[in-house]
Amino acid sequence: MQKSLRIQTEMRYINNREHFTIKDLQNEFEISRATAIRDLDEIQTLGLPLTSQPGHNGGYAVLRNQTLMQVQFNQTELAALFTAFLATTNAQLPFLKSRQAIVEKLLAIVSPEQKQQLLALRQILVFENTNPDDPDLLELTDHAPDQLGPLIAMATSTKALQFTYTKANGDTSTRQVWLKHIYQRMATWYFDGMDVDKHAQRLFRVDRISNLQAGTFKPLTPDIIKAWQAQTAQPNVDLQLDAVAIARFRRYHQPGRSLQFLDPFQQSARLSDHLNDQDPKACAMYADWLLSLGTGVHVNRLPQAVMDQIKARLQAWQ
Repeated sequence: MQKSLRIQTEMRYINNREHFTIKDLQNEFEISRATAIRDLDEIQTLGLPLTSQPGHNGGYAVLRNQTLMQVQFNQTELAALFTAFLATTNAQLPFLKSRQAIVEKLLAIVSPEQKQQLLALRQILVFENTNPDDPDLLELTDHAPDQLGPLIAMATSTKALQFTYTKANGDTSTRQVWLKHIYQRMATWYFDGMDVDKHAQRLFRVDRISNLQAGTFKPLTPDIIKAWQAQTAQPNVDLQLDAVAIARFRRYHQPGRSLQFLDPFQQSARLSDHLNDQDPKACAMYADWLLSLGTGVHVNRLPQAVMDQIKARLQAWQ
């Protein structure tokens, strides 16, 4: 690696860490101790302020609130960055306007030759959500729910949430939830967490929440969460999946569900799940999803209500 490139890479490496040692630089960049010390001297000369911490566990740290030197990208890195943004088009991700602005800035700062190459990529690469007849077309589906941005912003500072939730039948209720994850499945955003009032894990659609604010309840400890999860209904679904079914499962599965792999190469897996078999709509959706996994599914246990839904679909196709 050229010295100038190594120095730039070291600066980014250092700036992304609260603490580092000369030994860290030696191991990361495969350089000698003397070279690491010379690089640190040059890095400080370039304007990245460092403070030393003496002692057995000492090292270096960056003085924060300082500006890092200008970052430069080569052609391959620019193409990788531009391609990443193309891949998010019509994927219903948050920060749509910011993503569009970043792409415009990228095109504005590159050379004319680089710009032509990037625009050529836009016409050549077709991703899952790209319209091949018009790659620049922005579908209406790219607009994420209005509540998604505020939810993500709040989740970065606190997991304690309070909001109004509207069910499919129009009923509303105030919920207090300890957030776990935010998901996107089939162009719909969800989040799950522990419902403080119900002492159970629940799943919510982002587009059905309103009046979002930080919750005032005490943070849930891992012991409390574990105790509440132990109260959850026992699994009534037991499936075994082959490699093809696993690939389809990864492509689309309902939030909160995960596989238990049965071999080191992840070619077979088990899914243990609980389904409310008294809910006809839930059983119908589960049947549709199960059929989408293909013939690589071996059923060890499945509610009769789901089996009836599958049989009804097979009869309708005859």
